[in-house]
Amino acid sequence: MEAVLTIIVALITALLGPIAVEWAKSKFTKKSKDVIAETIDKDEKIDHQLELIMEEIQCDRICISQFHNGGNFYPTGKSIKKFSIFYEKINDHAHSIKETFQNIPVSLFPKVFSTLHKQGEIIITKCSNNKSSDCGLFPVIGKEYKTKSFYMLAIKDLNDNFIGSMAISYYKKEHTLSLDEWILVRQKVGAIGTILTDYLHNHK
Repeated sequence: MEAVLTIIVALITALLGPIAVEWAKSKFTKKSKDVIAETIDKDEKIDHQLELIMEEIQCDRICISQFHNGGNFYPTGKSIKKFSIFYEKINDHAHSIKETFQNIPVSLFPKVFSTLHKQGEIIITKCSNNKSSDCGLFPVIGKEYKTKSFYMLAIKDLNDNFIGSMAISYYKKEHTLSLDEWILVRQKVGAIGTILTDYLHNHK
């Protein structure tokens, strides 16, 4: 009788052992994330939003800047806050500036970022009449004309943290955004903030 029980136990172990091992693997082995695929998916979504904006409002340049760490202060080690252009779309009236605006200290543009932080937007429909803000923030290198109209909007995450900005430039002629265009732009800024929030907080 004992011999029969031993054989039965051995058979059950032989049959269920591999199944139990596979179950344990699937239960406790953490799936590795494809971080490159997640990044590409996020970038593609944001690029699509910028394409829609550019097509609707017919601007010459639109770009997204994000804040990031960039070294440390001596001797405390406190993080230096910088910004870089991460996304940019242009037409044939503008030169790319994304390579120029990389790892730029936030301290170089205190009025711009202070206004965005407090008010959320910078609106300059006629840069030739503007005295208070730097319309040459995004100049067209090598062209005889610079910015005609300029708009900048704060990008915030779902916790209302100021995480970046979207800049819209017109170089060929001045342009005042209509109510419908403002509605579209503000909706898209919110959508981009949501995309970045999801990526920054849920895909580590």
